[in-house]
Order: sequence, then structure tokens, then C-alpha cells
Amino acid sequence: MSQDTTTILIVDDSKYNLQILSTMLSNQGYKVLEANNGSSAIAIARNSDVQLILLDIKMPEMNGYEVCKILKKSTLTQNIPIVFISAIDNVEEKVEAFSVGGVDFINKPFHLVEVLARVETHLRLNSLQKQLLEQTKLLESQNNILREQISNLTGVDWGLYSEIKEGFSLKQMRLFYQPIVNLEINKTTGFEALIRWKHPQRGLISPIDFIGVIENTDLVYEAGRWVLDTACKQLRDWQQSCPSNANLTISVNVSTKQLAEPNLAAYIRHLLNIYQVNPSCLKLEITESTVMGDRDLTLVFLHQLKEIGIQFCIDDFGTGYSSLRRLVDFPIDILKIDRSFISNEDWIIVKAIGSLAFSLGKEIVVEGIETTSELSILKTLFQSSLANCYGQGYLFAKPLESDLAFDFLTHN
Repeated sequence: MSQDTTTILIVDDSKYNLQILSTMLSNQGYKVLEANNGSSAIAIARNSDVQLILLDIKMPEMNGYEVCKILKKSTLTQNIPIVFISAIDNVEEKVEAFSVGGVDFINKPFHLVEVLARVETHLRLNSLQKQLLEQTKLLESQNNILREQISNLTGVDWGLYSEIKEGFSLKQMRLFYQPIVNLEINKTTGFEALIRWKHPQRGLISPIDFIGVIENTDLVYEAGRWVLDTACKQLRDWQQSCPSNANLTISVNVSTKQLAEPNLAAYIRHLLNIYQVNPSCLKLEITESTVMGDRDLTLVFLHQLKEIGIQFCIDDFGTGYSSLRRLVDFPIDILKIDRSFISNEDWIIVKAIGSLAFSLGKEIVVEGIETTSELSILKTLFQSSLANCYGQGYLFAKPLESDLAFDFLTHN
């Protein structure tokens, strides 16, 4: 920093000290401003480009500590380094000087060589800190540009990735629960756990706006384990609060990446043990693409989990290209009929999927039931197999927060 562009403010009620310090610093090429009281010092600091303040402590009306506090509260002056100069020589006063924001303390009577050395040191430090701040801002700008370029290449919004990761660390994620109803006895027998993001500014965010980033990055492992843990704990609480629902189930969506995660079976076994949940009460929902992947490897993963006693459900069945052979080979317990077949009234396809499932000894869950008419048709289609037929949709309830889900369960 060039000395002829550096302005130093000296604040002291002693004319002698002002004259000595001002002469010395001016001779070194610094521009010097003077104030003999706190109010003047604050006004000068706010209206001038001051790089350093030498501040006396004992002054009439307003002491140096009060001046420092006021300067540090203002965005205009909070970054100006303040060096206290005082005849007070005790530890408590020095501690106070640093606690209110001072960067150094010089005792009176002072030595001009020492003052000059301290001034030069703190001006240099302040200059380096400004340079560091500028470099940090530049790096942030470059990082944002690079992140955008990477996002365009990978299809992943890395800015959103960082927000989601922070969301998990700040416990902003929530699980909502949508009831699953047995169509024979019209009773809620389970819930599907669905993730939501309770953002402090944007409110409740639907998974459609962020689940893609989770599934396409390493967040899938953290999110997957969090959902499993939260769902199992919630199931335990419901079962203990309502003993008549000891067989209540919870369904959790599991991606292909999660399924291949090392030690997933051990982790699920651990959760079931610590929460004392019957393995048959946990259902893992997988996609058709998972079934159609590497057959041998997928079978290994599924059987590892099946040995624990949990159930498997193929989600959105009928929208992909499942192999009927794999429905026989894989340990699948439930076929979930996609909501699109209900909304489009494709009853022939619904009947065919249901009949296939029942003939293979499997159950079905029909998604997207929204009207009593749709429910009536389904009961007619599957009247001989209603015990193995379940429904899910807004006709029964939308996804609910845990307390509302429990109220629904107890009243239902």
C-alpha cells in the first residue's frame, strides 16, 4: 500500500500527543487526520477513507472503548483496524480493548519507533486481508461459473446439490406418510414414506424439484439411510402408541444405487434391531429398471435383504419393460400398479396386471385412487382377491405429516 494514499486517524484529547504522532506519521508520508474527542472521531471515520485509527482510551464525554464499539457496529467503519494508545497499564483494560474490537495496544509514554512499526504492521495486515477478501470473491465467482459449466455437462445442478446437502445437515428434510388401505376390510394397514424439503424461505418443496439431484449424486446414500432410519423409528412409535396396529407396515423407496450399497443389509438389520421392528413390517419399493438391470448382481442384493425378512415391491409396475421371467426369479412380494392406468381408465390393463400378480402369489397396490367410482370399479375387478388388494391415493388421504398420519390411523 502506498503511504501517500494511506490515511490514519489519530484520536486523543492531548494536543501534545496529537502533535507528536501527527508529525511523525506525516514525515513518513501518511495522510493524517486528527480528532480530540469521540464524537469527532466517529464523524471523521464515517466520512473519510481511513485505513487505520490510533485511539486513546481516557477521554471526556466518550471513552475509547465506546468509540470502538460504535465504529465496529457500522458497516462503513467496522473493518478499520483500531490500535489503542493509553497510559492505562493493567491486564483488565487490555483485555477490554481487544474484546471491543481493537487489534493492538500501545502503552504511554510511547516510543515513536514502536508506534511506527505497529502502524506499518497493521496497515500491511489490513491490506493483505482486503486482498484475500477480493481473491475469495473472485474464486467464488469463478467457482459459480465452473459449477454452471459442470452442471450443463453432467445434468446435475451442483448449486442445488450444495443446498440439499446443507438441508440435511440443518434437519430441514421431513418424511410425509401416505396411507395404504386394504380394499377388503377398508382399513389402513401401512404407509408409504415420502421425502419432502421444508425450506426456511421457500416453504415445503416437492421431491420432483430435488429428488433427481439426490438420485444422481452421492447424496443418494445419505438420503437413503436417513429415510430408512426415520421411517423405522416412526413405525416403532406408531406401533407402540397403538398396539392394535402391531402389524402396521412402512414402505420406503430404494434406488438401484442404494441397493448396491455395501453393508446395506447390515444397516437395515441394525435399524430393525434398535427400533424393535418386525422385518415383515418393512417394505422396500424398487423400480422396474432395477429388476431389469444386472440379473445376477441384483439377485445377490435382493436375497441378502430378503434373508432379513423384509418385503419387496415393484413400484409403478406396467410403465417399464419388466420381464415376466424375472417376476418369477426375483423375490418380489407386491406389484404396485401405476396411477396413470387409473387416471386413464385403462381397466383392462389394471385387471391383467392384478390377475398376473395373484396367479404368481403376489399382492397388488393400486396407486392414484381419487374417486369413489374408481374404488368401486377396482373392487368389482378384484372381488375374489380383495384380501390381497390394496389402494393408495387422495380418496383416502394425501401424504401427511407424522402427527396427522397418526390421527388418520387411529380414526380410520
